[in-house]
Amino acid sequence: MREYEIVYVVKPDLSEEERAGKVARIHSLITENGGEIGETNDWGKRTLAYEIRHYSEGHYGLTTFRLPSQSVESLRDRLNIDEEILRFQVVARAE
Repeated sequence: MREYEIVYVVKPDLSEEERAGKVARIHSLITENGGEIGETNDWGKRTLAYEIRHYSEGHYGLTTFRLPSQSVESLRDRLNIDEEILRFQVVARAE
C-alpha cells in the first residue's frame, strides 16, 4: 500500500453535521477500498480562487491515508459523482 493525501473542498452551505457526514463518507470510501485513514485536518471555510458551480467559498479539508494503488481510480470515480464535493485532489506522498 502507498501513502496518499486528499484535499477536498465541499459546499460552504452545508451544516456542521452534513459536513461531518461528508468527511465520514470520504473516509468510508477509503476504508471500503482496503485503505487506512491517517491524519485529518479541517482547514475551514476559505475563499476560492475562482467560482465553482456558483460558489465563491468552500470548506477545505485534508486527509492522509494508505491505499492499494489499484483502488485509487475507484475512489476518484466515486468522489466525482458526489454533488456536494466541489473539488478534490488525490496525490501520492513522497516516500
